[in-house]
Amino acid sequence: GGFGIVFKGKLSDSSAIAVKRLDSINQGEKQFRTEVSTIGTIQHVNLVRLRGFCSEGNKKLLVYDYMENGSLDSHLFTEKQSDVMDWKTRYQVALGTARGLTYLHEKCRECIIHCDIKPENILLDAQLCPKVADFGLAKLL
Repeated sequence: GGFGIVFKGKLSDSSAIAVKRLDSINQGEKQFRTEVSTIGTIQHVNLVRLRGFCSEGNKKLLVYDYMENGSLDSHLFTEKQSDVMDWKTRYQVALGTARGLTYLHEKCRECIIHCDIKPENILLDAQLCPKVADFGLAKLL
């Protein structure tokens, strides 16, 4: 994550989660509140799902569904031929990402502009379904 370290965890029901620990920088509180209020209230197949959060003093954690295939950049910019994404899959990822952004821009009660779309912020689940992530710089319009 752009503003902190991400750990893999497991809930009591054995479902995998990603826990993002936000860096305790000046921007931390504002970034945390933005991310929780933005992604915590919306649901779409192409947006990462916030499962929960914790804020205690300067310690802040965000809990998301774990994305088995990591971020898009690791599939686009790789030396390992076996990890390179074929063009059909790239097209499906682009389409899913566009659907997620369209939802944010046009379907939410308030228009949400992500402000930091890049391959590192597009996560891929087990079926390579893209999920827009990292809403720390998002703007509500």
